[in-house]
Amino acid sequence: MKSVLLLLILNTWLFSQSSVYIKDVSMQTSFENITLPDGENMGLVGINYLLHPNKYFYYGLGVYGAATGDRGGFFTGGFTLGAKYDIYKNIYIDSGVFLGGGGGASADGQGGGLMFKAYSGLLVDFGNYSLGANYSYIKFPNGNIDSQQIGLIADIKFTTTLSDDTLDLDSLYKYNFSSNKDYIIATYQTYFPNSDTKTRSGILRTQNIDLVGVEYGIHTHPNFVTYLESAGAFSGANGYMEVLAGAAYARKLSRDIEILAKGSLGLGGGGQVDTGGGGITKASVVLSYSPTKSINTRIGGGYFHSLNSGFDAPFAKVSLGINTNFLSTGSKKNEIDYSSIYSQKFNIRFVNQTYFYSETLSTDTTRNYDVQLTGIKLDWFLSDKFYISGQAFAAYAGKAGGYASGMFGLGFVQPIGLGFNVVGEVDVGAGAGGRINTGGGAIAQPMAGLSYNFTEDVALSVIGGKIIALNGDLNANVLDLSIVYKFNKLLSK
Repeated sequence: MKSVLLLLILNTWLFSQSSVYIKDVSMQTSFENITLPDGENMGLVGINYLLHPNKYFYYGLGVYGAATGDRGGFFTGGFTLGAKYDIYKNIYIDSGVFLGGGGGASADGQGGGLMFKAYSGLLVDFGNYSLGANYSYIKFPNGNIDSQQIGLIADIKFTTTLSDDTLDLDSLYKYNFSSNKDYIIATYQTYFPNSDTKTRSGILRTQNIDLVGVEYGIHTHPNFVTYLESAGAFSGANGYMEVLAGAAYARKLSRDIEILAKGSLGLGGGGQVDTGGGGITKASVVLSYSPTKSINTRIGGGYFHSLNSGFDAPFAKVSLGINTNFLSTGSKKNEIDYSSIYSQKFNIRFVNQTYFYSETLSTDTTRNYDVQLTGIKLDWFLSDKFYISGQAFAAYAGKAGGYASGMFGLGFVQPIGLGFNVVGEVDVGAGAGGRINTGGGAIAQPMAGLSYNFTEDVALSVIGGKIIALNGDLNANVLDLSIVYKFNKLLSK
């Protein structure tokens, strides 16, 4: 929680000066080969989304997953804080720490799932990107993974545009805006494993795998899309998870209909799905239809391939979401009508979540521990009071290393005076791993509580409720303690 508090203090300072804010961000990827306690090697890929308040410091969110070895399905997520310093022309030192939770794939030594990483190295700045290498130390404090290694780093730079609640029209005229033509969609897909497919334990797999997830994409060109997608199983493979990055060729068939040929590469595993080291790839064809400027519907199908094991499967996929059309700034002539620009309200919640012990919490009847999880919730406000939410969590204590959950929800915030608000939400999604008793993986989580506004931008939220397995025995009390940061993005009507 100290790391989260520091992030929020920096955020408050960073976004408190003007009506429109152009901020430097980067996407940093890494690869390192860590050694597990029994001497087994596991190639770990990291992806960090980093905010840069100045030329020296950065902070953000990160996720790590197994890509080589035999632990496909090992994932961790958490927070990164770092610093960089120029030492000669375009060469700089880059150092930082990561703290998070996760595990999975029965990796030896993961314990409760808490992961600490410290790193330092050299990067060469090539303008829009940097490349380099570093020394890293990775330890699971409540397990016995303890590894030192050399890693490779790639860092891609860009900017993001934020705003105040109320826009100053005069300040908008200072900028040239363009639409990112991006989208956020919820996905539902089914994998149909080949008839000879076996689980990691060698048993013939007879069930299809149903997954729910989310995809974010952006049209970098009228005919070219880049995207990120993540999904988790809620039936057929309790504990399976995947994260991929991809590109697509897009062709307009009419004003509202588009066909896309997509290909992606990423990490996946868990739930006895035999993805070997974890490297996976997918190819698909998708038909997209937008009945309005905001709504995005999709249907398609394709093929899933595990790069170094025996799991292959055709799949079908449907999606529903929104064309976000976030605005960015640049040097090109403005292409947006200023009168159509508005400010969209968001919250991001940095959360410590507790599953309190109950007899139904774990499939291991000898465990009588509360389980601690860390994660984030991102809220998109449909009005001043109602929001839709997406969230991701991973266990870091309570002997549930490897447990992770991802959910969508609908909630509300009602001010009641003196800075206090009543908060309520209902979330549904998938959760599995760490012997948490979620049955097939589908879970629901009704919650209610209070929040308090410290400033216009920062609040503290305490909400409680239940975690319930929709097709299993799990029924336990839950408590969320969250630091809430409020921000706005620019969109056009």
